[in-house]
Amino acid sequence: MIRPVLKDDAFLADVRAANSADDNFRFWWLGQSGFLVQWKHRHLLLDPYLSDSLTTKYAATDKPHVRITERIVHPSRLDFIDVVTSSHYHTDHLDGETFGPLLEANPRIVMVAPPPPIGTSLPIGWVSPCRFPQGCAKASPPRSAPSDSPPCPPRTRN
Repeated sequence: MIRPVLKDDAFLADVRAANSADDNFRFWWLGQSGFLVQWKHRHLLLDPYLSDSLTTKYAATDKPHVRITERIVHPSRLDFIDVVTSSHYHTDHLDGETFGPLLEANPRIVMVAPPPPIGTSLPIGWVSPCRFPQGCAKASPPRSAPSDSPPCPPRTRN
């Protein structure tokens, strides 16, 4: 298992110290497929998997899940995130044990993800991406789509 150079308080101190209004992007690998991007005091999380939910889920199976890295930071400590993305619907890219604490720490966070596969529902705390411009799913209290938003069209197979 890869051990991070910086984690927890040291990682957060590094992010705070790098936060500036200049035109430079800053990137931190969060392990697995996750990255934190910082630009002009704004923070974007890409595919964060900051829990051990898969390790727990598959512990008693013949195919246990092993993280490739130790967890860098608990998601509840990332209280400065503006946008979070999920590239697809696998738990190590869209993890309830990561997204739940992120939503609590960042009540105005914007979440961007593809529509769920046909026959599945959105994770708890998400609203339908077709209710917001450009496919974005935005969660803000009360975490529901505005009542005047048009409903999503039914999904069909191509």
